[in-house]
Amino acid sequence: MRGLVILGVALLVGCAPVKTLEELEIAALQSGDWSAVEMREKRLARQKQRRGMNCGSGAMAVCVDRMHDVICECMSRQDMEYMLSGR
Repeated sequence: MRGLVILGVALLVGCAPVKTLEELEIAALQSGDWSAVEMREKRLARQKQRRGMNCGSGAMAVCVDRMHDVICECMSRQDMEYMLSGR
């Protein structure tokens, strides 16, 4: 039962409408706060860079922000699990 509630909440959050970049820009013009627009542009640039990578089978693209630069590299799933487990 608990899992169904969590799944339901996850589906609602995942299906929530997201503002387009144009809508964010209009809101930023009115409020003067451009942080949401900048965050969206960074995320879109990171997605574009990640999609441009051609990792081999069993590997995935991992992107990290370092000093205003986005560095992407291919990493195997085993290496990713090892890194996330903190060993």
